[in-house]
Amino acid sequence: MDKEQLHEQLYQSILDYDGPAAAQTAQAIVDNGFDVMEAIEVATRAVNEIGDEFERGELFLPHLMRAGEAMKQCMKILSVHLEAKGTVKKKGKVVIAAVSGDIHDIGKNLVATMLSVHGYEVIDLGVNISPINIVGAAERDQATFIALSSLMTTAMPYQRDVLEVLNEMGLRNKFYVIVGGGR
Repeated sequence: MDKEQLHEQLYQSILDYDGPAAAQTAQAIVDNGFDVMEAIEVATRAVNEIGDEFERGELFLPHLMRAGEAMKQCMKILSVHLEAKGTVKKKGKVVIAAVSGDIHDIGKNLVATMLSVHGYEVIDLGVNISPINIVGAAERDQATFIALSSLMTTAMPYQRDVLEVLNEMGLRNKFYVIVGGGR
């Protein structure tokens, strides 16, 4: 299979929410020595298409989640080979987490993947992480950025609490803080 065919297969596997096919195609791209960054761009376009359809109300959250999972499986293969080649210069370190009270990780995972692909070292703390643990991890790992996610409106105040903890500890000016999630 040539590069264009593999790219089309990768694109379609993500549109079809088929994680195993996305991973298998990603492996074929690597095995054939094709450019990993080009494959990541193809996969990103597919996820962006799903995201656009979601924003227009044509797809729903489960579709977005399934596409994100397919992208994640693809990126498990591609990111290892990117890092092994050293083709991405590290731009900074990001601690990312879904805050206390929130167990949703699709958006956080997509952001973490995109940051990683674009040269950031990502430390993913997971979900339902307390403000003090987020700040502690950022301090311990000498992060430049703290990225906070919350899909649930009931958990969003914990994003503000992270800023309050930073202020109380005299660390607010040490980190750039990125806040995202549902509305």
